[in-house]
Amino acid sequence: MANQRKQPLRHHHYPTNEAEYEAGLAETEAEYQAKLAATEEKYEDEIEEVEESAKKQAQRYILWGSLSVIVNITMFYIFYNMLGIEYQLANFMAWVLSVQCAFWVDRILVFKHQSAHPVREMGTFYGTRVVTYVLESLILWLGISVLGVHGVITKIVGHGLAVVGNFFFSKLVVFRNKKPNA
Repeated sequence: MANQRKQPLRHHHYPTNEAEYEAGLAETEAEYQAKLAATEEKYEDEIEEVEESAKKQAQRYILWGSLSVIVNITMFYIFYNMLGIEYQLANFMAWVLSVQCAFWVDRILVFKHQSAHPVREMGTFYGTRVVTYVLESLILWLGISVLGVHGVITKIVGHGLAVVGNFFFSKLVVFRNKKPNA
């Protein structure tokens, strides 16, 4: 019994000599490298897929977003130039119409977003659009009242900056895809 205590326990998966130990390391290293390569390939594919999706969303946003831009600028022109409505009020009325148009176009055609809460999303959408509306209103005031630039030209500049901001707000806040609970 004393002899048994002095001998270390040997299991079949422990190497018994240096050659077995080195072979086990090589096998383990090869397995690790294979798993690492597979993981890297998987993530590279996922990154490419996300980048491609974002590129397609941006293209759809430009294509379909032009509809709300046309609504906005056309309605501003009609309200301001044809009906003689004060430019800030004309801008607000055009904004309301174009944001409503943009919500449905972005939700259905650009981001292809589906959820059971479109009214809540619409509230968030309008909330984010208020930020770019304020920016656009400041640009209109600066361009028309301070610098004396033509109203429609100022509107185009202001709305162009708002469109860029609106894309990121829509993508990152309103229509973001929430990850399922793991």
